[in-house]
Amino acid sequence: MEELRDENGLTEAEFLARYDASKFERPSVTVDIIIIKDGKVLLIKRGRHPGLNKLAFPGGFVDPGENVYQAAVRELFEETHLRAVGLKQMNVASEPKRDPRTRIITVPFLADCVDMGELCADDDAAGAKWYPFSYKKTALGGSVIYEVFIADGESRKSFKVIKSFDKSGVCADPIYKQAGESVLCGDHAEIFVRAIDEMNI
Repeated sequence: MEELRDENGLTEAEFLARYDASKFERPSVTVDIIIIKDGKVLLIKRGRHPGLNKLAFPGGFVDPGENVYQAAVRELFEETHLRAVGLKQMNVASEPKRDPRTRIITVPFLADCVDMGELCADDDAAGAKWYPFSYKKTALGGSVIYEVFIADGESRKSFKVIKSFDKSGVCADPIYKQAGESVLCGDHAEIFVRAIDEMNI
């Protein structure tokens, strides 16, 4: 059977041999693991820039040769020594400027863990802990404002995220946008509120 050729007369093998992968920018891909149990959320304290000493979800870069599910299980174990089960992929976070290092697209996962045993922060996490949290919602026009409170010992920190809907009709999913500063690194406040919504807490 004759091989198919494209408009340049190339077979697929010939096309691939000449393909220049540097022609298009290739974003990095990361994973974040969100575990919420018994009114607590699992967070790490970042041990490196960007977001040094800020709270974040466990996660990291997808290694060559692994898929995003494998990366999520590996990253959770490396940063907390917990084993992830029941992973459920959430909407990717892909805003072009979401990370100051380079173009990074992250795949967040809702997950559970085998137990809530002793945490052991490792890899690039300076600490790992279960943080009690609560939140309140306030309707404002066609939007909803979430104010989330995270308890850390005697102190309580909060952040706000506005949930709205795309009026242009480009996407039907709600849009989550952080309002003001957050104790969480990067766009993790937005990912956290989306997770709260998806879990119907």
